[in-house]
Amino acid sequence: MKVVIPTLNPSRYINKDSLLLKRGEDLILIDSESEENLKDFIDENVVKIYSIPRRSFNHGATRNIGARLARDMGSKIVVFMTQDAIPADASWLEHLIAPIISGEAVATFARQIPRRDASLVERFSRYFNYPSKSMIREEADIARLGVKAFFFSNVCSAVRIDAFWELGGFPENVIMNEDMTLAAKLLRAGHRIKYVAEAEVIHSHDYTIKQQFRRNFDVGAFFVEAGPELAGARVGGEGLRFVREQLKYVLRHGRADLVPLAIVEAAAKFTAFQLGKRHRYLPKNLKKKLSMHSYHWDQKETS
Repeated sequence: MKVVIPTLNPSRYINKDSLLLKRGEDLILIDSESEENLKDFIDENVVKIYSIPRRSFNHGATRNIGARLARDMGSKIVVFMTQDAIPADASWLEHLIAPIISGEAVATFARQIPRRDASLVERFSRYFNYPSKSMIREEADIARLGVKAFFFSNVCSAVRIDAFWELGGFPENVIMNEDMTLAAKLLRAGHRIKYVAEAEVIHSHDYTIKQQFRRNFDVGAFFVEAGPELAGARVGGEGLRFVREQLKYVLRHGRADLVPLAIVEAAAKFTAFQLGKRHRYLPKNLKKKLSMHSYHWDQKETS
């Protein structure tokens, strides 16, 4: 098994005191020209570092490089993490890969719990998307769950490597949500995926309204070009349920002052999502300003 992490100046998160390195896992870092010298703070005996030009980073293609290296090293399972995901305890990896080893599922993803200093609004987001109960999903669940059936996060995930490559790995032409596309392909191929609540990593973002807008512009652009794997999956209902439950959550915690923020954030997300779905009518320079992943539009033009 290998753990693949795309990196860019990761010393804030990955260091010799981290739970990840204390376990001595065989890490593969796909590094986008960090200014930091990774070997200064990572034990080179347990780390493979593969450098790529920063301009070539792509959520799907970069992780495929790591998965290809893992396969060539004889790995049966590949674990994907982001550099800002911190294992919550020493048992996270055993929990994460146990369903794959037992044959219960071919892919798993971990629970994300918010950082201590996360805002109340962000805490709700993590608890809503990553509940305390594990669950299995298969193709029959798509009609009932809609797009939620494909929810899968490379912040911390694991995949049986033969199934991963039989389906072509991650798409290399999407702006984001390469993990969701892989989950859709796995389900439609008859495989099962499992959300493993016992595998916990600390990960959260307190995005500003502007950052939320730019992220959801990219989400809209992704869905309009997602391809046949996501065809027919309902999207809107889950967003409305999120807003409704978020408002209840802040009121239950006595923070009525956050209601305007939650409403403005929801409006920004909805507007950005709809705009992203119509990105083909916008000039490239404007798309780059509206997008969190502005490099995608340059890569798309040259691909």
